[in-house]
Amino acid sequence: MFPKFFCLSILLLSVTALIQPPATNTPKTCQKTEVLVLGAGIAGITAAKALTENGLEDFIIVEYNSEIGGRCRHTTFGQDQNGDPYTVELGANWIQGTVTDDGPENPIWTLAKESNLSSQASDSSSLTTYDRTGQVDYRDKLDEYDTHCSQLERREGRASMQAESQIPLNSKEIENADLRSALSNAGYHPEDDPHAQTAEWYKMDYEYAQPPELSSRSRTLASYNSTFGHFSPISHFSLDPRGFNTIIQTLSSTYLTPADPRLHLSTVVHNITSTPENITIHNRDGTCISASHAITTFSLGVLKSPLVTFTPPLPPWKTSAIEKMTMGTYTKIFMQFPHDKIFWNTSTEFFLYASPHTRGYYPLFQSLSHADFLPNSGILIATVTSPFSAIVESQPLETTQNQVMEVLREMFGEDNVPEPKAFMLPKWGEMEWARGSFSNWPPGFTGEEHEDLRGRVGGRLWFAGEHTSREWYGYLHGAYDEGMRALKPQYKEPKIREKL
Repeated sequence: MFPKFFCLSILLLSVTALIQPPATNTPKTCQKTEVLVLGAGIAGITAAKALTENGLEDFIIVEYNSEIGGRCRHTTFGQDQNGDPYTVELGANWIQGTVTDDGPENPIWTLAKESNLSSQASDSSSLTTYDRTGQVDYRDKLDEYDTHCSQLERREGRASMQAESQIPLNSKEIENADLRSALSNAGYHPEDDPHAQTAEWYKMDYEYAQPPELSSRSRTLASYNSTFGHFSPISHFSLDPRGFNTIIQTLSSTYLTPADPRLHLSTVVHNITSTPENITIHNRDGTCISASHAITTFSLGVLKSPLVTFTPPLPPWKTSAIEKMTMGTYTKIFMQFPHDKIFWNTSTEFFLYASPHTRGYYPLFQSLSHADFLPNSGILIATVTSPFSAIVESQPLETTQNQVMEVLREMFGEDNVPEPKAFMLPKWGEMEWARGSFSNWPPGFTGEEHEDLRGRVGGRLWFAGEHTSREWYGYLHGAYDEGMRALKPQYKEPKIREKL
């Protein structure tokens, strides 16, 4: 029964033994606390909850943005027929895997129920396929991809439910193999078939935000199975007008009061200084906070970027792991069309487009005008992923809109597709507090290196987030689990201690 969420009996070895007094040379102007939690996404909010449950309430949560939620971020978009805006999710949107019968329950699903979150099961098989000639049925290409993945799993001798965590950390098979090569060796060759390439994108890139050649064979298959096999194959799409981050706000409300002074919003950390005695963060506004310990839940993209510097610099084993783990970008492009000019079948959820020239070129449109979502809203979401996301983010919005309209008119007919009333996209790769959407495990990245990615530095600086999850990297429930485990003593393995 999902033991990772029930093993928190000793959070800081013993709190009194682990917490040290602040250094005597700490500037008097710095605020002091026992534990700093850096970031108020799901990992940070969960880590602070774990501290509270273990009797440590002297902590401060520091967050770049003006509200909690991290990459669970929403905005208003378009208008309904009464002139009121819709709420759309710019980042995380799905609860991926819920629960099967009396099996383990995804903790995000638990939070959603506790928050009375409005959501709807998403049906990936509600799909119509297109290319530049219009509607063409190539759904058999999806089955072909699934067949080869199943053959690949059987060839490796693993049942689909087996967790990747059972594979040795130093497995050379994991270290060198990418999913593209593995599929090719299994007889799957979509290279010269735009329909097959697009089906592969839908099955792979749409989930991991990167193509198979940039993804570890074994970790990718196991990550998928440990989510949808462990919990359930069902994904729920958040439609709540309060925003998906409501679930994180609900979690925080169990230990934070309104206007709690321990929550520092709109605070940008630019330096983390470590000494043998304490950790001090220096913020862009000139303030500083010192603590005996700190948990950084910054995204992998931020750790890769120059936004936050470390004094002294992080050790080579840590920076190498940060450099090697990859960050994908998953870009949603929102468009709203007039309510009386909806040109697609609103009983279908997804529309797949195969470009004759470029894999991943505006390959997917999701209808929110579906009766189960936001009926008669006239809203479509196009999705692109790395590497094409970088192109879309860097070009003028007008260029993107023109390209999207050209694709839609190839799909549905030149005269059937009007100009949108509203058009918008977030630029996750350019947001300095995110620098991408979520992590992906690349080929050549070993289990031992991933342990370095999640390992503490200097005995006082800890790391947590979806990127530190071995089973559920890239998933919201992975970030939740890592927040819960961040300071658990069993993660101070000897091999990591030797490197400190």
